[in-house]
Amino acid sequence: MDGVNHMSKSQSLDRGLEILEAVNQAERPMGTRELARVLELSPAIVQRLVNTLAERHYLQRDPDTKRYTIGYQTLTFGASLMRRDNLLIEARKELEEVTRKLRVDSYMAALQGRRAIYLMCLAGDAPVSVRAEPGEVLSLHSTAIGKCILASFSDEQVLEILGPGPLPAITSKTVTDPRLLLDDIHLTRERGFAVVQHENIDGIISVGALIKQPVSGPRTAISLSFSPYFSKDIDVEEAAAIIVAAARRLSRIAVT
Repeated sequence: MDGVNHMSKSQSLDRGLEILEAVNQAERPMGTRELARVLELSPAIVQRLVNTLAERHYLQRDPDTKRYTIGYQTLTFGASLMRRDNLLIEARKELEEVTRKLRVDSYMAALQGRRAIYLMCLAGDAPVSVRAEPGEVLSLHSTAIGKCILASFSDEQVLEILGPGPLPAITSKTVTDPRLLLDDIHLTRERGFAVVQHENIDGIISVGALIKQPVSGPRTAISLSFSPYFSKDIDVEEAAAIIVAAARRLSRIAVT
């Protein structure tokens, strides 16, 4: 799917990045032996890599526990990207307007490999808000953004990405059969937006649209979410029209 020539990779760099990803995704600080066990590497190799990463401040080492967390140096990449990437700059403006106009939460996410990660998350001022953070992974099969991204692939590719199933049942409404999910994917393609009702979080509706990019660009989409019980004045069709219009404007920026 990604077309990477694995023979051309740097093994040391690959392992270093795996360490960063493992520490970043962990719910608590990780030690060298724990990292070695999770990544199936020798403790000596992991120790050399974490020493280098800590020396360059990509990892932080607790002097008492000898365990590692993500270092502040990693923040510089995200901050630099947000300043320089025109699509991200304009997307923030669009999502800020969506959030202000409808008092909803809004998001931007992109496909990375076979998973999607949040690039941007803006919280509205409605009584109920769904919190997320940039860098968090989101489900492809149970979110509006995920379904928009999946709809940009052929049915065969969708089934390859999702695998044979059953998919995780996030709520009682989640579609867990990949072939049944294709019905939602077809509808998303037809109308140009996805609507998810209570499939990812009970009591939350999400509406998303794809940002069309050049072939080489990552599949990216935006969405908004709200509680129909507390935001009774929001009409799904109106919300869809607003998010689709924003995605179209961003698509024009993406292809320039």
